[in-house]
Amino acid sequence: MELGSLIARFLEMHKQPRIGLALAGGSAYGLAHIGVLRFIEEIGLPVHVIAGTSAGAAAGAVWAGGVSSDQMYQVAKQADWLFLAKPVAFKSGLMSSEGIENWINRILGNISFDDLRIKFAATACDFATGELVVIDHGSVAHAVRISCNVPGIYLPVEYQGRLLVDGGLVQNLPASVCQSLGAEYVIGVDLHANLASLRPRTVLKSLIHATHILQRQHERIQLQYVDAVIQPQLGKLNPFNFWPVDEYVDLGYKAALEASGQLCKMLKAILGEQGQMPS
Repeated sequence: MELGSLIARFLEMHKQPRIGLALAGGSAYGLAHIGVLRFIEEIGLPVHVIAGTSAGAAAGAVWAGGVSSDQMYQVAKQADWLFLAKPVAFKSGLMSSEGIENWINRILGNISFDDLRIKFAATACDFATGELVVIDHGSVAHAVRISCNVPGIYLPVEYQGRLLVDGGLVQNLPASVCQSLGAEYVIGVDLHANLASLRPRTVLKSLIHATHILQRQHERIQLQYVDAVIQPQLGKLNPFNFWPVDEYVDLGYKAALEASGQLCKMLKAILGEQGQMPS
């Protein structure tokens, strides 16, 4: 297999360029990340940096903490997902995202970014200014909670004097954040690649779809910073239905497998720059 031989050569390099993984947000679509990570584990491709938004932050943090894709799959299969709808703040009618933080703590323990095995950052958005906020220190679970804090559903979370919400508002596919963390090559996992296949038939689903269209404009910009892109075909699934875990995981794995050619091209570029490719 060409990909396997290229990875073997990459692993033999005295100084490996840093490969980053940018994991997009997408609510339940984020379960597809498990399949992508399973493929990356199988081929033995090293990842040195991870940046995640929303569901991508949850998947990236857990994997960076040393939880395997198989363990992540088991957690997802056993989850009742009711923690996503924790106590309502009655004055505003919005929910608290505290359940997300508690869930990540149960999986990883109450760890900080310094305890992670892979360098990681989560994105958020300042709800007052619309600025991108990158969180890469402090409590991992709290950072994931903030990155998953969908406005209009959850109350904004106060962090260092700012009210923060889901990073998907400003950078749903955090490829440039990956670069800012030191990644020299970036693999992007894009969850909104086939929006056209979705046909929203309710007011709520129409609003969600409209949000995805707005996010898509930012994602197209971020794709310019990606050296290989993995695009699970998820458009026919409901982004708020977390129950078909197997389908999401299978689609993520399939998309990663189909991106093998792009991964080969990226590795050839790396080896060529370092004089490792045969003439």
